[in-house]
Amino acid sequence: MKSTRILGIAIAAALSSAALLAQDKHGTMSGMQGMENDKHREMMPVHAKLQELQKAQDAEIDRLAAEMNAGTGEKRVDAIVAVVNKLIEQRKAMHGEMAAHLDK
Repeated sequence: MKSTRILGIAIAAALSSAALLAQDKHGTMSGMQGMENDKHREMMPVHAKLQELQKAQDAEIDRLAAEMNAGTGEKRVDAIVAVVNKLIEQRKAMHGEMAAHLDK
């Protein structure tokens, strides 16, 4: 009975240490993975800022599109020009933001 208890304790200890070794091997980040995780964490606020900017730009395009769709004749043509120009402006700004963050 005593040897069975000792054997059980030995098996439990072996399994516990094996689990700890496996966790250490697979549970922690090392090398490039750790660096990628740090970079990802530091980019999260930038990503959130860009998402907010995109929402604001979408709202602006929605407003201009509504004016375009409601307009007739010359006012509609002017509204179409406004939408196209705003899309070009936003696209150039987005590319500038992306280039600035990729160069870091």
